[in-house]
Amino acid sequence: MTSIPATLPTEPLRRFWPALAALLVLALLSAVHSLVFAPLAGRYQQQLEAAGELGAALDPRLVLAPLPPRVTDMLRRNSLSESEANQLGQSGFLATDLVRGLAGAAAACGINVAASEPGSVAQTPVTVEVRAVLRIRGRYAQIVKLLDTLAREHALYRIERLSLAPMPGGLVDSRLEVVRVFLKRSGKTS
Repeated sequence: MTSIPATLPTEPLRRFWPALAALLVLALLSAVHSLVFAPLAGRYQQQLEAAGELGAALDPRLVLAPLPPRVTDMLRRNSLSESEANQLGQSGFLATDLVRGLAGAAAACGINVAASEPGSVAQTPVTVEVRAVLRIRGRYAQIVKLLDTLAREHALYRIERLSLAPMPGGLVDSRLEVVRVFLKRSGKTS
């Protein structure tokens, strides 16, 4: 009886040895990553979150970028210290100044100011809100120009109410309720 030699087909394995070596390296790297680096990355993320809760911004993505100079200037011009807010709010200066500024802007737009009255000054923990009411008469285009002028002042105004009633001669009788908002800043007057 003749025996048939039991040989393994080594030719196909030789042809695919680079692919098999790559698979072995991939399996080794995956195992090292899963066993060593994944737990380290998890602990690092937990520490970053804990530091963030304490107020430390260690993650570069959490660090705030500096404000542009125009924004900084606008915030400075529209903020008061707490002592200034209390003093000026109680004296009535903020409300009177708001009425004076609004009436001056209306007159510069060619609008007749029929009546003006300062409103209340309300303080929240972070803002001071000063109210004023104007009764004005002019053309519609002049009232739009007044609103545009207020928008260009870079002050924090809120128009709470604007009512328009037509009058003879193309004029408009208007009641304008405006709130000027100041931000409170902590610390002393700068």
